[in-house]
Amino acid sequence: MKALLHLLTLTACLALAASTASANMVDNYGFETGDLTDWDSFGLGWRTGTGADAYEGTYGLVCDVLDWHTGEEWRGVYQSVPVTSGLSYDAGVFIRTVNLDVSISFLELQWLDDVGGVISQETSASVTSDQAFTLMEIQNVTAPVGAVEASLRGIVQMQSLPSTGDSDFHIFDNFTMTAIPEPGTLSLLAAGLLGLALRRRRSR
Repeated sequence: MKALLHLLTLTACLALAASTASANMVDNYGFETGDLTDWDSFGLGWRTGTGADAYEGTYGLVCDVLDWHTGEEWRGVYQSVPVTSGLSYDAGVFIRTVNLDVSISFLELQWLDDVGGVISQETSASVTSDQAFTLMEIQNVTAPVGAVEASLRGIVQMQSLPSTGDSDFHIFDNFTMTAIPEPGTLSLLAAGLLGLALRRRRSR
């Protein structure tokens, strides 16, 4: 009976480890507060929208690229989350684009040190033409030595000024960043489960 209890406890620990590792680390990931709570931004054009501007839920985040945005080549929205050096992570965001002509957008992940300096960065593929909500991803990337935070960023680059009366629209929704379970950790837990199961069988 005691061996069975240990087996059940270890099984619960394994399930908890896997679920914790796959939990989304991003606050207000879908902008369901109706604003940029938990996020920072730079550049012009950021606002929340509803209806077709939401991948799911009520709100999504829109960047309007307008014909008077002179000098605004780069704009972005970002949030920093704690990370562990040496662990691997997946990141993603759904991006929808409308009327693209002079701008592109992409997901960016910056690894930050303990004073906020950028150690290195990763980027997804760029969105260069109109598309429905599509998941743009940065998968299975390892936090480098010295990284204590990751800055998860939706980036828009205005490559030239839109024609008068014209506009580009980039819509972001459901940012995610998740830790990937370490194979070694899960293997140790699985080995422990197997050992307890064998022990229980021998004790019968």
